Amino acid sequence: MEAVNNKRMVILLCISIITVIVATASVTYAYLSVGVEQKEANVLSSACFNITFSNENNKIDYIGYPMSEKTGLGKTPYSFTITNTCDTSNNYKLLLNVFSSSSSELLKYIRFTIDDNTVRQIDESLTTINLPSSFTNGKDSFTSYVLLNGVQIDGTTGSNTKIHNLRIWIDEGAGNEIMEEVFKAQVSVYSGDEPAS
Repeated sequence: MEAVNNKRMVILLCISIITVIVATASVTYAYLSVGVEQKEANVLSSACFNITFSNENNKIDYIGYPMSEKTGLGKTPYSFTITNTCDTSNNYKLLLNVFSSSSSELLKYIRFTIDDNTVRQIDESLTTINLPSSFTNGKDSFTSYVLLNGVQIDGTTGSNTKIHNLRIWIDEGAGNEIMEEVFKAQVSVYSGDEPAS
């Protein structure tokens, strides 16, 4: 019986020692751990791109008539210059934000060129991205079509400026159903990761 009592005492002693070690380690960890809480807001800003429009602004309110490709290519473009003001290379996407107040009937007849004479159409072949709601400033919503992707401006050399020319017109194949329809869009430059949907 004494052997059983000795065995119980040894087990009880081991459990007591383990309990003391665990308690000491926990108290020591809690005492030595440092907790820091940030009180100020994080502020991020980027001033790497300066955009200058040859027109008054980046808004496109187009009310026109159908025209041939040759006439459309001869139109005066919406011209704008993008300058990288930082001393690093930066990539950006050139977007055409088509406002929801634009006619969906008219949209399928809109043709455009950007920087060359390759005529393109605003349709499902263009990539769209979802931009933060701050881009709309609480106004009309829009769909953002990527006109150019991954354009790089090197701020470390003298070639830190890109000039873009955007021509927009209504294709001559449009019928009478588009008469008095309005196309509203906005040119935007977006740099950074694509927002999550």
